[in-house]
Amino acid sequence: MRLGVTASAVLFLAMLGLSGELRIGISGEPWNLDPGLYTDIASVWLIQNIYDPLVELSVTGEPLPDYSLAESWEFNEEATAITLHLRRGVRFHDGSEFTAEDVVYNFQWILDPDNASPVRKDLGPITAVEALDPYSVKVTFQYPFPEALQYWSRALIGIVPAGSRQGKETPLARHPIGTGPYRFVEWKKGSYIVLEPFTGYWIEGVPPEGITRVKFLFFGDEASKVAALLAGEVHIVDWISPRDYLALQDAQGIKLARIPGVQHQYMALNLASHPFGITKDEVGSEEVIQRALMARKFVMYAIDREEIRDEVFFGLATIMYGPWYPDSEWFSPKLRGRVLHDPERAKAYLEKYYELGGEKPLSFKIIATNTGWFVDVATLIQAQLKRYSVEAEVIPLEKRSLFATLKTLDWEAAVEDFAHGIPAVLRWLRFGYYKVPNHNHWYHAAEDLPPQYYPTHPGHEEFCRLWDLASVEPDVEKRKGLVWAMEEMLVENVIRIDLMMVDSLLAWRKEVRFAEGSVQLLGTLHLKTVTAFEGS
Repeated sequence: MRLGVTASAVLFLAMLGLSGELRIGISGEPWNLDPGLYTDIASVWLIQNIYDPLVELSVTGEPLPDYSLAESWEFNEEATAITLHLRRGVRFHDGSEFTAEDVVYNFQWILDPDNASPVRKDLGPITAVEALDPYSVKVTFQYPFPEALQYWSRALIGIVPAGSRQGKETPLARHPIGTGPYRFVEWKKGSYIVLEPFTGYWIEGVPPEGITRVKFLFFGDEASKVAALLAGEVHIVDWISPRDYLALQDAQGIKLARIPGVQHQYMALNLASHPFGITKDEVGSEEVIQRALMARKFVMYAIDREEIRDEVFFGLATIMYGPWYPDSEWFSPKLRGRVLHDPERAKAYLEKYYELGGEKPLSFKIIATNTGWFVDVATLIQAQLKRYSVEAEVIPLEKRSLFATLKTLDWEAAVEDFAHGIPAVLRWLRFGYYKVPNHNHWYHAAEDLPPQYYPTHPGHEEFCRLWDLASVEPDVEKRKGLVWAMEEMLVENVIRIDLMMVDSLLAWRKEVRFAEGSVQLLGTLHLKTVTAFEGS
């Protein structure tokens, strides 16, 4: 591994006498440190340490009241309202007390369309927000919103003091004020951001005594970031690639962790063109619809996900059996553990495709983003399908061009991923498959869809009906059953081919110690879980 860092750099840091300075390497510079306006992951790394969320979630989507400003909550029976009970004794970095007034202010500012908050829609169908007393807030919804906590974990990632913004103008973007374990000190554009421990933080023992300040350094590429970790220039880095994770396993003084990932890898199929769908002139033709389904089922069983996991991701990914985390209670038990790679079944579906008039040999194009691992995944799928004498041409595209193409009907298959920033299954089922204009093009006649979309495969109307029921169902078990039915429908009709979730891979130096189990729980850049630091 190329280090690119000299020993003199480490010596220089030591000469500066930076004892107690915890240095963190992140992949890029933040854009905006106002939690109501952020849009990028680099900003999140800072926001989650300067602020506290209203509701914190684990990596599996479970609420964590011990790390939340709301220490408890309860929905009404219909899930049309929720009452939040706020933590007492919390103060902002400017010394003011955290109360219900601040929470109401954050809701109202984000909900105001004039402020153009990118997280406004994630607050849900809110009709009223009121402070019941200094430490209780009631939020009322237009209709049941049982997944409110999951959505708010993103929309309310940090609470700011009431009145701290002036309309659209927000000094918090560059000079944030939160309740988190570290307060903002300095931002040197293009280089670093410095934070200092907040001595009035509400979690006992956080920050630990060994940390005098925290410096987030910006890196333009992973090689230099990992080299800085090895040389001791930084103590923690954000996510690393599977290749670097394996390379660091035997590195002296380096600790590693592997936690469930959020990068959902999939192969999208265009149901509005051949060979995986039908044209507008073929709407209602049972034979053509069946032929397209046979092509999709062939690809689903011909793809060897284990080979992709091992060759592209070095085994550091979790294979998916459908459109959600396989070990989640929100994933259908009928789909969990099903046979994914079945060459004989694949051959049978391909033969049926040909019997129904499919062009022989089956051929199509796969577009893939020209950065990261997407072309590698597409190329391996190409090789796997060639074993069946099927021709798949891989076409690399710049990401913006790829997504522009997906908005048209002029493509056949695409390899991409989706980051589950909010671990809510209904959110993904809506974004991926509902009536919103997505890149599956699986639709029924609906007034709220663009005119170029048309019915392509039976079942979409029923899927949308089930989603409408599930999204307002307050009973958890009934909602779960509706979700399972939708997932089973998606797999049976092969609306998309889910591949795997790439694991989140973490690395830090041994000088940093985390609370037991917290790395797997929250990730290394949640510094409130650091219990000790012995470094400079």
